[in-house]
Amino acid sequence: MRVVITEHGILWKLAAFFETAKRRHRSAAWQQKTCRSVGLLYDWTTAVPAPTESDKRVAYLSDFVAALMSGTIGEDGSDATGLRWHPMGWSGVKEVIEHVNQYGDYCLGSSAAPNLNPTTAASFTERVAAYRQLDVRNEQSLLKHLGTSREAHAKAHTSRSVTARRSPRIAKQRPVSFPAGRFAELLSLGFRRREKGRPWEQHSVRDQMLVLLERHGGIRPSEAFNLFVTDVLEDGRNPSHAEVRVYHPELGRFRYLDPQTQKPVEMTRLEFLRLRYQRIPRSLMTGPQRAGWKNLMLEFGAPNYYTVVRWFPQRAARDFWALYRMYMRHVYPAGIAGHPYLFVTLDHEENRGQPYQLGAYYKNLRTAVRRIGLPPAKVLGTSSHGLRHSYAQDLKDSGVERKIIQMCLHHTSAASQDVYGEPEAGTISRALEEAWQRLQSNPRTHQSLPVHDEPSSA
Repeated sequence: MRVVITEHGILWKLAAFFETAKRRHRSAAWQQKTCRSVGLLYDWTTAVPAPTESDKRVAYLSDFVAALMSGTIGEDGSDATGLRWHPMGWSGVKEVIEHVNQYGDYCLGSSAAPNLNPTTAASFTERVAAYRQLDVRNEQSLLKHLGTSREAHAKAHTSRSVTARRSPRIAKQRPVSFPAGRFAELLSLGFRRREKGRPWEQHSVRDQMLVLLERHGGIRPSEAFNLFVTDVLEDGRNPSHAEVRVYHPELGRFRYLDPQTQKPVEMTRLEFLRLRYQRIPRSLMTGPQRAGWKNLMLEFGAPNYYTVVRWFPQRAARDFWALYRMYMRHVYPAGIAGHPYLFVTLDHEENRGQPYQLGAYYKNLRTAVRRIGLPPAKVLGTSSHGLRHSYAQDLKDSGVERKIIQMCLHHTSAASQDVYGEPEAGTISRALEEAWQRLQSNPRTHQSLPVHDEPSSA
């Protein structure tokens, strides 16, 4: 559990809020965001004492929101609060207020504490916006035939006393992909460690496997970091090609032969890690060993809970299988007894064989990108995100059916990949130029731009 620690110790009220039946199973990321939001409010109440008059509490929370949005540092560098806050983005402030509202409502219901941000009657404009959000949400729901609940309609008639400013609407942008035609260079030259030796001595086979999973398998590195050694199999329908199964890190089924009874045993991965290694899944960890899980859509449900990497093109499965066999025969350290994970640390002797960390992989990927003459940056597509985006963009550009793309990317909604069909800036400019040329060629609508002479220099 994430907690907020104050000068008086743990904020136990927040811990009790996390332990309610409704929130006990929320993600660690949600807990962390809630802790950050409540922690900011706690710091504000410490720096700026709350008023005792109930009619001033709303204005006090409004001042807190204003401090988040504009910061607490004056133009002359002074800060009467001592918080030294810099301005926060509008979307960030909105998120803080949402978490504070949830916690405040819990405190209101569990004690006699006054309401921190009471609800009021919504204005006509707020009701229209709320109804529009309900329509959009209902249209995308699988249960839209049931209509919108009375509770949702009733909620649309209320508003909070203090709200954050609405962020500007931003047009959807096509995600930036890894530079076209440079992946083969990244694979062959980017991860080259030395000029001579056997293939597994010349290259970082482990990192080659990871980028291949992202670029031509479409999975995220955090999902790859939850793979067990036994999750890679030879495809029974396509020999010498890899079948990679991505199991849910907690619910995924694991089968093994009990060394004492010599009988097959089945249990969840959560149970297996606890029983065999006294570990918890990496998705539940904190710190550098954590490898998150974005709740991707699984193809196979209970009791196995896993999905299969869909290679595009298929020859990538053959390349991965060759790398996997090389990795297990010549690179993977022998005698690992502390965990079952596929990707391990190899460079540092004291940590050799420990689970590979995401931070180390991102560092090695940046080095590989620089080695082929590219600057590593997310906005340029030369980060880990760009590799998965290239996989998705290839599927979209090749005309693969929308539902199949959803299955390949393991999205819970088919609308999630629509962003890959958004036009690029260059496409928009060319379309406008072509439209202007068509307009110019039509004598009935012919228009000429006025030409202004350059002003002569004095």
